[in-house]
Amino acid sequence: MRNSNWRERFQNFMEGRYGQDELSHFLLIVTLIVIIINFFTHSAFLGIVAGLLLVWVYVRMLSKDTARRAEENRRYLDVKDRVVSFFKGFGSRSGHDSSAQADFRIYRCPKCGQKIRIPKGHGMVEITCPKCRTRFRKRT
Repeated sequence: MRNSNWRERFQNFMEGRYGQDELSHFLLIVTLIVIIINFFTHSAFLGIVAGLLLVWVYVRMLSKDTARRAEENRRYLDVKDRVVSFFKGFGSRSGHDSSAQADFRIYRCPKCGQKIRIPKGHGMVEITCPKCRTRFRKRT
């Protein structure tokens, strides 16, 4: 009986509050990293930073201004997507993973420079550029 009473109280307390999102998770991970680093360095500055980060996380989670918190999370996700897509580009030049590159050759159209992916192992083929319709022959 008592557990359900506490559960109801907590649910009533959290009613209309923002709760957790991806930015909160990220901030908690950063806080944990700062706490671990501070465990080894015993820096007062890092202790204060960890405390402030933790307060920021709880303020965001318990906030009733859900529109503002959602906007903060959207901006964080935009930055995160840009950073992730930037680093994904370093995997390979053509944007394909290395296993797919083993099965194809990439040629450039001599007229317009369009990249064209052709399967390997077909000998001499005549390639038609999909952009400018120029025809040229290459060995795959």
